[in-house]
Amino acid sequence: MLLSCSLVLGVSGCSTLPKQIEHPVQMAFETPTEHTHLAQIVLPLREKNPQLTGYRVLYDPLEALSARLYLIDKAEETLDLQYYIWDNDKIGALALHSIIRAADRGVKVRLLVDDNNAKKMEGIYLALDQHSNIDVKLYNPYRFRKYRAMDMVLDLKRINRRMHNKSFIADNQIALIGGRNMSNQYYNVSDSYQFSDVDVMLVGSASDEIIHSFDEYWNDDYAYSVKQLVNPQQHHLRYESLKQQLEDHSAEVAVQNYLDLATRSQAIEQWFNHKIQFDWVKAEVVKDSPSKIKDRAPKEELLNFQLLSHLEKPTESVDIISAYFVPEESGADRLKQLANDGVQVRVLTNSYKANDVPLVHAFYAKYRQDLLENDVELYEFLYAPEAEHLNSNTEELSKKAKVSLKGLSRSSLHAKLMALDEKQVFIGSFNFDPRSAYLNSEIGVLLNSPTLAKSVHQTMDANLSKYAYRLVLDAQNNINWRVVNSKGEERVFVKEPKMKWYEKAAMKIISWLPIEGFM
Repeated sequence: MLLSCSLVLGVSGCSTLPKQIEHPVQMAFETPTEHTHLAQIVLPLREKNPQLTGYRVLYDPLEALSARLYLIDKAEETLDLQYYIWDNDKIGALALHSIIRAADRGVKVRLLVDDNNAKKMEGIYLALDQHSNIDVKLYNPYRFRKYRAMDMVLDLKRINRRMHNKSFIADNQIALIGGRNMSNQYYNVSDSYQFSDVDVMLVGSASDEIIHSFDEYWNDDYAYSVKQLVNPQQHHLRYESLKQQLEDHSAEVAVQNYLDLATRSQAIEQWFNHKIQFDWVKAEVVKDSPSKIKDRAPKEELLNFQLLSHLEKPTESVDIISAYFVPEESGADRLKQLANDGVQVRVLTNSYKANDVPLVHAFYAKYRQDLLENDVELYEFLYAPEAEHLNSNTEELSKKAKVSLKGLSRSSLHAKLMALDEKQVFIGSFNFDPRSAYLNSEIGVLLNSPTLAKSVHQTMDANLSKYAYRLVLDAQNNINWRVVNSKGEERVFVKEPKMKWYEKAAMKIISWLPIEGFM
């Protein structure tokens, strides 16, 4: 709240960026990777499908982790990893341990992380960077490392813009993008709540574009070597100690049990080695350039405008899944027009209790009444779905991996996905809100896949009642929240579920503030 109000009041002053040291430009395709194990799998498929993109959607969080660890283990030349958040927790440590083993066998690793959430990790990044095969950079850094509030006061306009991209590239052959960061809650192992999210594995033309995007950020003057930013005298962790800590962590019984569950969740290794099959389609990678972070990108180059230019006009259905949904007046008008033209428009976003950023909910809630009155269907993700609708391995995860059962039963939507008719599907890091549209940098892919679009639509048909409230207007034109239990019994809430009266009052007052553009 204070930061947003500071933006409105124009507190921002001169730039606090540290002085950049010139580094040689590094490009991914300068390293030959055609001889690698992954290339031997991918290149024959690319030859059969020229100019197309092969994809596999990763819905299951354990499969998503298993895919990442498999690709790290199989990489022979390069790993290029770009993330908004990388935490010092079970998942972050597992991935770092795999990365170190890859670097030890000669793989060149480039790790690019946004600096907004890097404070607790900077000592670890510094230790990692001591490895001759690992380079770590922090993007759009804070200058005042210990007292970051100083940057917010002096340079809030810059600090408020973040690199929200998530991309994972192995040997220049396979790329992963989507909503998942490297942190417990994205992979079903958090003790507090789990994010429901989605990634997509890509090969072919789209993966090449993602590689070019990584290079663009890696070589940008907002990307700083961790050695330049972090004072080694304030962090005494060294590479050898870090490696030992990660090895000890990986050897723990609970961690090994979790890895076993992840490995057999969707048998990703068996899929790669014996029955690999991608769906091949035309695709467009839509992405922001680093100039957006510097507020220099022309309007038509922003991801949301690129996306609109590639979307076909829907005639039957539009399904939007977005963790944070603030459509603004222009977006709301577009959705209302589609609904008025007879297109089924459905939006799934977080309920108040499920939202990990309640401030955003205040501005989403402003649009509900108008959207519902114009036949736009709204669904809000349940904070705690019924036990029958949780992941099938929930109890086993709790017992073997020592994860809180209470935490495993609580959910928050984090996916960013859109399907149009039985034609196109968008998957990426982009939320349908002003922050993703105008402030943060994002990346996504638009797949021209009738098969996937039909699957998304049918999956929502089958599952929305299990995981979400449906919002409807009653006879008095008031919003009701309807939910159906596993017995088929419907319960109707006439007040917003799980919201206390003072929270409702706070949300209303916040919604009056002129800060919607920063949500």
